[in-house]
Amino acid sequence: MQKQSKTVIYEELKRRIIELEMKPGDPIFEKDLCSEFGVSRTPVREALIKLAQIDLIEFRPRVGTFVTQIDIPTVKNAYEVKKNLEAFASELAAKRATEEEIKSLFDIIDRFGKYDLEIDYKQCIQDDQLFHEIIRKASKNVILIDTLDSLNTKTARFLQSIHYVIQHYDILIESFKSIADAIKNRDCDEARIQTEKHTRLFLEEMSKNFFA
Repeated sequence: MQKQSKTVIYEELKRRIIELEMKPGDPIFEKDLCSEFGVSRTPVREALIKLAQIDLIEFRPRVGTFVTQIDIPTVKNAYEVKKNLEAFASELAAKRATEEEIKSLFDIIDRFGKYDLEIDYKQCIQDDQLFHEIIRKASKNVILIDTLDSLNTKTARFLQSIHYVIQHYDILIESFKSIADAIKNRDCDEARIQTEKHTRLFLEEMSKNFFA
C-alpha cells in the first residue's frame, strides 16, 4: 500500500468519525493505523493530535486513545454560533463567489429534489453540509472558514448519530434557493437575511426536538 501523508490520514479519520464508521467511545490503536496507511508512527500521531484539537478523539493517559462522545450542550452551542457566522459567510459569498461555486449551490438544490428522505438521509445531511461548505469557502475569509469548519465537525456527527431526517423538506429547498439566488444576484443583505432565517428555523427545530 502506498504511504499516506498525515493530512490524508487526518481527513480520512475525520470522515470516519463524522460518519460514525468510528463510533463514540471506540478505541483507536496507533499500530493498526500505521499498518493500514503504510506509515511510521509520526504521521499517525500528528493526525491524531490534530483530531484531538477539534475534540473528535481524546488521549487518556495510561488508558488509551478513544473517539469522543457526542456532547449535546456543545452541539447546541455550536449551532448558536453558526447561526451568526453562516449569515456572515453568505454576505461575503455574495461579493466573492465564483460562477462555478454558485453553480454548485444550484446543483445541490437540484439533487435535493430527487432524494427519498427516509432512504437517503445520509446523502441529505452530506449535501446540506456541502451547501454551507461551498458558501463559507466562497467567503474567501480563511479565519471564518476555519471557524465554521470546526463548528460543522461538531454538528455533522450529531446529525448522523440521530439519523436526522429533514423536516419541512419543501421549506428547506425553498430556503436554499433563496440563499443561492441572493448570492447569484450579488445581494449581500438578502444573502445574510435569508441565511439568518434558514439557520434560525433549523435551530428552533433542533431545540424543540433535541435540546433542553
